Amino acid sequence: MKEKDLYVDFEPQQAVYYVEKDDSSYGPIVSGSQLSHDYLDDFYLKKKNLEKQLRDQVVSRQISPVFYYMTLQEMGIGDLASRVGISKRRLKKHFKPEYFEKLSLKILKKYATIFDVPMISLLQLIIVKQEDREKVEIEYMNTKNDCFIITKIGIKNNG
Repeated sequence: MKEKDLYVDFEPQQAVYYVEKDDSSYGPIVSGSQLSHDYLDDFYLKKKNLEKQLRDQVVSRQISPVFYYMTLQEMGIGDLASRVGISKRRLKKHFKPEYFEKLSLKILKKYATIFDVPMISLLQLIIVKQEDREKVEIEYMNTKNDCFIITKIGIKNNG
């Protein structure tokens, strides 16, 4: 493949390719990924729409936060059930708000650990407007109490 045929101007994802150069020698060039260039924006748009759809379902009590996080993190039912240490059948019950409400702190902590989120994130969602994301900083501080976390929200220091 010739150098001019391969080069893609896409800064977010670069790769090194070995190609035939214009002077008929072979050597490395740095080029963007054609796949990322063509489809990355579409992927992020679909992911954002999925997140909003799932969030609306949690708010309207159609699904629980367990299903929300499992889907967003692209986990399978079998994988999540084995990580939590419960059966698939029991896990599927946790997808329903009426069963989620009855979960013990011990099980909620397991879910939070598996999803790598603070336990409070299973009970609330903090949304920052797109235009404010560069300005706002959210910091979670663990305490000696596994069931208590401090959330610090502030303005970033851009100095």
